[in-house]
Amino acid sequence: MRTTRYRLILCQFLVLTLSITSQGRPLISDEPSGGIRFFKGSWQQVLAEAKRQNKPVFVDVYTTWCPPCKRMAKEAFPNPKIGSTFNVHFINYQLDAEKGEGIDVAKLYAVASYPTALYITPDGALIHRAVGYGGINGMLDQVEHVLRIPALKATLVKGDKDFANGRRDPEFLKKYLVMRQSLGRPTSDVLDVYLTTLSDSARTAPETIAFIANNLQTTDSQAFDFLIRNRPPVLSADPVKRNLATTVLKAILRTLDNDYKQAVSTTDETLLEKIIANSERNTTSANPFMQRTESIKQEAATSYRLRFFKQTRNFTRYQSIAESEAQSLMAQSVTELHTADSLASIRLQNMMRFMPDSIKNRLASTLAGKPMNDQMMSWKVAHSLCELADTYRQQGSSTASWQIAIPWIERSLVLYRSHESLHTYAQLLHKLGRNQEALTYQKQAIVDAQKAGWPTDEYESELRKMNP
Repeated sequence: MRTTRYRLILCQFLVLTLSITSQGRPLISDEPSGGIRFFKGSWQQVLAEAKRQNKPVFVDVYTTWCPPCKRMAKEAFPNPKIGSTFNVHFINYQLDAEKGEGIDVAKLYAVASYPTALYITPDGALIHRAVGYGGINGMLDQVEHVLRIPALKATLVKGDKDFANGRRDPEFLKKYLVMRQSLGRPTSDVLDVYLTTLSDSARTAPETIAFIANNLQTTDSQAFDFLIRNRPPVLSADPVKRNLATTVLKAILRTLDNDYKQAVSTTDETLLEKIIANSERNTTSANPFMQRTESIKQEAATSYRLRFFKQTRNFTRYQSIAESEAQSLMAQSVTELHTADSLASIRLQNMMRFMPDSIKNRLASTLAGKPMNDQMMSWKVAHSLCELADTYRQQGSSTASWQIAIPWIERSLVLYRSHESLHTYAQLLHKLGRNQEALTYQKQAIVDAQKAGWPTDEYESELRKMNP
């Protein structure tokens, strides 16, 4: 039974790891993968396009002799991060201030230095100007500033009115969603409506799935349900489907995390249980070939609840779960876990034999520093026991609670020694008045942290407090 459990954990870990750690951008996206896409046409045509898409215009006003203009064109405009940001929020346009229409437009907006960035509403009103080139980060900061300007927010008013009056054509809703997203407004209600307006073929098209993923804000929505039902397989042989699957998974994990943070900030246990249910739905749909037992599902739910009660500092509720979880972990003998380590290592090696080199490289990069060889299952149990013991160290307020955690951290050290577990053990010993032992283990934590390249200032400070 436990062998099956370890196999399920291994497969689940690998699939999720491969999914969320794509080192490139998704190949399928509602945004281009390169730099800024500039509109080609006349000044009047670009304003007409801005009205059609309900977006403001970013205008790069330059001259051919301007060194900062050339540097910006070479360095910033091809940059994927700049491109994905500007292409979402603006219609992008370039004008030579000394040629053609550029002369009149530069005069109209009193451009006297180069480069000058103009941010224009679809009706031609100036929202903001920025002179010079401050690097890629400077341009991204500039966009954040522009998107907070009330004059830009006013361009959303018409969309709000049309939506309230019942306008529901897909083209309008898509533009309206992009504008709401760019201004940090909620999108869930509009996104759900947008899905209902599409035909079956349009709804399941890769570009639609990517658009829904990029605009998803909460798991409590029809859009979340849609992505759960229509996600491509993560391990597809088709790189386009595989990258689209990564886009979807990142969106789902992002919204689960956002909802979880809201639950913690409001100490909302009802929301927490919804998140647990939606997290399970995500895992099941991401791994349809894998049967998840009730014990595996309960393990995932327990992890969520422990983290929640720890972060909300509800130690009474934390204890009610932690001691039962620790008892289950401690029941797994060292011999049994070492056997499971060997089996997991063999399965991992067999799985990797059939993986493309690109996936092997991503996996190796992702798992750097983690014991994914002959200690994988031991590390998992050791890490869990250390986390439980450390929470008792931090939030427990009595000798009894600290004493309870001692066997947990001792087993953790037997299974997988780390500077974190040594530090937790030293601190618990110090709280229990076992000062000489505490000093010994704190010094060992410092040595092991140094070997791992981990900063030791905090550990050394605590060592001085132990030995005044």
